Amino acid sequence: MLKSRLKEPVHFIGIGGSGMSGLAEMAVHLGISVQGTDIKSSTIIDRLVTKGVRFYLGHSGQSLDGAGTVVYSSAIAADNPELTLAHSKAIEVLHRSDFLQLLMSESLPITVAGTHGKSTTSAMIAHVLDDLGCKPKAVIGAEMIRYDSYLLLGDGNIFVAEADESDGSFLKYRPYVGVITNVELDHLDFFKNQGALLQAFGSYLQNITEDGFAIIGWDHPLTRDVGSTYLRDRLTYGFVLGCDVRARDYISVSGSSTFTVIVERDVFKCSLPMMGKHNVQNALCALAVTRSLGLNVKDAAASLANFRGVKRRMDRLLSTDRLKIYDDYAHNPGKISACIQALRQTWPQIKLHVVYQPHRFTRLETMYDEMLQSLDGADLVYVLPVYSAGETTQLDFSPAKIAADLRLRMDIDAVACDTLDEAVTTVQRQISDKAIVLTIGAGDVWRVAAKLKENLA
Repeated sequence: MLKSRLKEPVHFIGIGGSGMSGLAEMAVHLGISVQGTDIKSSTIIDRLVTKGVRFYLGHSGQSLDGAGTVVYSSAIAADNPELTLAHSKAIEVLHRSDFLQLLMSESLPITVAGTHGKSTTSAMIAHVLDDLGCKPKAVIGAEMIRYDSYLLLGDGNIFVAEADESDGSFLKYRPYVGVITNVELDHLDFFKNQGALLQAFGSYLQNITEDGFAIIGWDHPLTRDVGSTYLRDRLTYGFVLGCDVRARDYISVSGSSTFTVIVERDVFKCSLPMMGKHNVQNALCALAVTRSLGLNVKDAAASLANFRGVKRRMDRLLSTDRLKIYDDYAHNPGKISACIQALRQTWPQIKLHVVYQPHRFTRLETMYDEMLQSLDGADLVYVLPVYSAGETTQLDFSPAKIAADLRLRMDIDAVACDTLDEAVTTVQRQISDKAIVLTIGAGDVWRVAAKLKENLA
């Protein structure tokens, strides 16, 4: 039993974070005593307290008294007072990925890895399995709109979770079904080069249990490179010929998608209340997972017609004849391009305004040209200061520099905005006719979208 393998209470450092709060609540659901700390309170923490979690404000270390196990994430600095004290007192310390593996160890794990699409795909899988009566557990990296939560607490034997590749921690999991949505160059601050990245994803596949399945997105060249070396049971999905679960006849109209699905000899229609080929690929992945579990794929496709999405993933804040406002968490080139192309394909004649908040200096240092190229398709880009996430750089990545490079190197109209408020006023000044506004980035750029909705609705 899980409780016998953990010393309680389990203490979470940074319990209010999206990744940590879900694990904490799941632990409570499984009967584990939980406590935790953070630098400020929040509605998420208030929710945990109502579930019986003891919360301590700040990271002084005094709250560690009596803790049996300490859980931390990669966001916690090595010199964090609580982490340092836990080591000095010989308290068992687990990275969140180790703790997640423990939670999944008594279930049938389905893990979703990939450079982008993890949250939406994981949520789709959980949604479908729930509708098919599997009563899954799930820990998702974004809030599922249908459930108003980051997690599902079903009493079935399936456990769906994201597998984060950014710090290599996805190699700690032993999934029954291991998904790779796609592989693109990213996190080069950790992997250093393409070879190391591909090797890590290959190792992830090898960690799938011998009786399990690999589910691999086949539209992406690097993903095919990784997947082609996997010689055990696998299912591929995508638009390209030869996939085990394939889409064709894709149409996007007014923010929704329809397409034909081909699974072996079965051919059937599927609809999705989301735009973009990338979301169709995510849906195909959910169908492939369903197929690997021996469930009815047509029933799964019918379920997807009611999928409501996750927050900050092509989140529609406003939709009128004159103005549409979307917000997305996208922060690497593949994600950014997918969002822009989805909007461009759905409304090709309407001017597209993109408010872009770059994320992390290391990403710009290693992928600057790709970042510029990913904004192709925007009619006007408003560049905000980099959301650094605590990083520093010696290079010039000012809004003025990035905007100038977009104009000179990509022939994309771009303006620099030094604050969120300046972005709001500049966008409002530029909108004169029908328009689409997309705010994009992993930081606080969503505040621009929210303010525009407030001012223009």
